[in-house]
Amino acid sequence: MWNKIKAFNDNYPVIATLIYIVLVSIVLVWLGGLFVDLWTRHNSDATVPEIKNMTYAQAEAVLEENGLSIEISDSIYDKNIAPGTIVELWPKAGSVVKRGRNIYVTVTAFSPKHVTITMPITGVSSRQAVSYLTALGVSGIRFINVPSQYPDLVESARADGHPIGVGSVISVDATVTLEVGVAIEEPVDSIGTAEEAVIEDLQNMSSYSDL
Repeated sequence: MWNKIKAFNDNYPVIATLIYIVLVSIVLVWLGGLFVDLWTRHNSDATVPEIKNMTYAQAEAVLEENGLSIEISDSIYDKNIAPGTIVELWPKAGSVVKRGRNIYVTVTAFSPKHVTITMPITGVSSRQAVSYLTALGVSGIRFINVPSQYPDLVESARADGHPIGVGSVISVDATVTLEVGVAIEEPVDSIGTAEEAVIEDLQNMSSYSDL
């Protein structure tokens, strides 16, 4: 048989080369398909189970039973939910994914998040201060009106009773008190008012006497 192949190669070298190229291509395509199946874990899918409201340990155990892994992608603080509770997951429950995939979860933090104030919140309007604090995640904001020549200007700021400014680190659940200026009402000149009343009375009396 090998003699026949050798003779064919010698007699028809071009045709033999083309045949070899085709055979090698077929083998490479087959090996490539096999590799892709192994790489993507063909026929090895898993359905993401519902793990919301579970503790992290419970969720991890359930995911492992389904051939999946867990990874924390974010955390939020909510005093109404027990710390370490799963509140969000991605991909969502019911999604079909490959086994071994990471499921990214958001859990409730054990302590509130802290933020650093990097912009002035005094010497600006109350609207600017509130917008900035809200963007940081601070929601407990209250106002105290104080007399000022500059209405609506934030005169001072405190977090849980402590003065704060640029560079201060506060908890997002802190109560921030802003002292906001209101216009000072000018006192009524009672003397001037009385004099004007007397003059008006005299004018009225003069008018009656002319009659």
